[in-house]
This record gives sequence, C-alpha cells and structure tokens, in this order.
Amino acid sequence: MAAYLFVTIKAHDLAWADAYQANVPGIMRTHGGAFVAVSDRVTRYEGTGPDPDRAALMTFPSMEAVEAFVTDPDYAPYRAARLAASAGDAFAFNS
Repeated sequence: MAAYLFVTIKAHDLAWADAYQANVPGIMRTHGGAFVAVSDRVTRYEGTGPDPDRAALMTFPSMEAVEAFVTDPDYAPYRAARLAASAGDAFAFNS
C-alpha cells in the first residue's frame, strides 16, 4: 500500500538547503521514495498553525519504507541540520 510523507517548513536559515537538496533525494530512493511535489508557494485555506514557506509531498512503497527513511543514519545529519534551522511538521499516511 502506497504511503506518503508530507512536510511543511518555515525556515529561519537556509544554510542547510543546498546539502539537503544534493543528498537527500538519493537517500530517499534507497527506500523507494520520490518527491511528488515541492513548492515555496504555500497557501493556507484552513488551520491556525504557523504559515510554512515550503511544503513537500513524497511517496514511498509503504509506511515501513517511510519509517526506514526518516530513521536512516545517512539521513540523520541532513534532518538535524534542517530541524536546527527551521520549524515545521511532518506527517506520514497511507492510501
């Protein structure tokens, strides 16, 4: 069953972004993941949380693959750099 990872980001520093963009897609692919959409044009229609300046939707073959990606030691330094320089949310769900 396909699974999706939806991430919103409000960055206060983009120093992490170049290394993230250069390395994370390859790590995602090792878990069967791929970007569906990434955008810096985000419009809120509902909710009261902070407005993100970026959003990404990724697809994976299963929830287990999402879990394997987000806990992958190779991903850890890129995730830590993103978390240190931004606020946001990450949600996984399957269809």
